[in-house]
Amino acid sequence: MDVVTNQSTVLVVAGWVAVLTLLLAFVLLTIIVILRMRAQRREQRDLLARQYWTRVIERELAGEDVQVHHLQRHEVPGFIEAWNTAHDSLLEADSRKLTMLGQRVGLEEAAKRMLRGSYHDRAMTIIALGHLHDRRVFDMIEPFLADRSPIVSLCAARALAQVDPPRAMALFVPMIVERNDWVPGSVARILSENTDGSAAREISNALLRANADTTVKLVRFLTDIDPGRAGAVIRQLLDGHVDDHIISVCLQLVNDKQDRDKVASFLTASRWHVRMHAAAALGRIGEATDSRKLEPLLADSVWWVRYRTAQALLALTGRNEEAMRGVQQRQSDAYGRDIIDHVLAEHGLRSMS
Repeated sequence: MDVVTNQSTVLVVAGWVAVLTLLLAFVLLTIIVILRMRAQRREQRDLLARQYWTRVIERELAGEDVQVHHLQRHEVPGFIEAWNTAHDSLLEADSRKLTMLGQRVGLEEAAKRMLRGSYHDRAMTIIALGHLHDRRVFDMIEPFLADRSPIVSLCAARALAQVDPPRAMALFVPMIVERNDWVPGSVARILSENTDGSAAREISNALLRANADTTVKLVRFLTDIDPGRAGAVIRQLLDGHVDDHIISVCLQLVNDKQDRDKVASFLTASRWHVRMHAAAALGRIGEATDSRKLEPLLADSVWWVRYRTAQALLALTGRNEEAMRGVQQRQSDAYGRDIIDHVLAEHGLRSMS
């Protein structure tokens, strides 16, 4: 009797478990369907808003007198997408034509809620505020420069640079050193867009108190945005007692013919990578008469030094094979003669392709 009772109890429990499982599955499915429908309605709403505001922006750029209303809450995501898309294809002068439109529709006020939203909302809204070119939004964007997300923080840096370049660069450049998660290409883009010289000034100031790793990073950026100022810094670093890594980087970046003698002085450096970069640099900025300074390195014990030296000599001779054969005949070292054959063979293959 007890066995029959226990079996009945198990069956009842199993039945209820099955019913509850089905109910839970039904509830989850209903939630998924509702969320999907809401997402579709939101996408459709944003699409309509984007299309409407795209037409308004196009008319504004065409010089029409457009009557607009203050942004409604449901319009803000669509407007921001249309706004950012339009600015991506405009020159700065044309971009500034839309500033008044952004102010008339209340973009600054609408942005406050969006900046409390998701990662995507924050990034897109920060970009939109930068296109306003209005210094009043600087304090609104500045906290996001320290955002944990490298994308959000870089969006903030670019937006701040559009709003107030000198003030933005004073904040941005010191953070380049601290933020190892920032993509160098994105940093270089922000610096290259600076037109008032504040980026170059801030980097030059930062270099005065930089350590070795920081110096390498900053001097590369400076070379990209202001070669003239970078040349003076590179010259100063090559004249100073800095470590071999900095010297190697400077030799890779040097591009001024007046530094030929300074570069040549590193051809006899104790570290092979310094000799290698010095040879390559002299091939880039040197003259035909500098070939004699390079020839001894064709007998260097390190293959890479011999290789870069032979390439430099080929450049200095105007890629003249006959002249290179003359250099080869003067070499008593077998490795020196072989590396010239190697470089000439490479040059021949490139000429054929």
